[in-house]
Amino acid sequence: MNALLRTRAAVMTVALAAVALAAGPVAARAQSIEFKGGLAYGAVPNNSGILPGTLSANTGFALGVGVATGGVLGWGAEFLYAQRGFKGSVLGTSQKLSYLDIPLYLRVSAPSPGITPFAYAGPQFSFEINCDADGGTCPSGHPSLTYAGVIGAGARFGMLGGLSLEARYVYGLSDLQLSTVSSSQNYQTRSFLILLGFGL
Repeated sequence: MNALLRTRAAVMTVALAAVALAAGPVAARAQSIEFKGGLAYGAVPNNSGILPGTLSANTGFALGVGVATGGVLGWGAEFLYAQRGFKGSVLGTSQKLSYLDIPLYLRVSAPSPGITPFAYAGPQFSFEINCDADGGTCPSGHPSLTYAGVIGAGARFGMLGGLSLEARYVYGLSDLQLSTVSSSQNYQTRSFLILLGFGL
């Protein structure tokens, strides 16, 4: 167990360093620093396997900070604490997962003095922080670092700073291997986020 924890810590350190190097130029040229928060609606995909009882998505929240460059075409990066996973009606079937999400995306916007609409897309790296099995046992061996694609759109009220409102879809690309009855490889993240931001 200690060896597994050390391996996960090493992987997380290397990955965070790589992300920091990639996000550094974005932060250096950032024209907007924004605090974000909102709701994260999960989804139970069709390949969730056979579990006893009824499955439903785990709805939680997301909270963090992001930076983005200005202009019509730019880049953005964020650090978000986000909750997702699924809930079951039978003890031990729930997997409530907490992650540090780091999306890096290409951003297109239409700057204006009033409302500035924008859209973005790109990859996301996620580090598992916690797994709550609601009295059961979280499966061992599932990946602590996962990957996803994100796409979203929204509007900023004012050129810089002020408020923003956006909607985002997260399409998981990594198998979380959460070990349902039918298969040990059967769950990928599907999430819909509604985020409210306040820029500086």
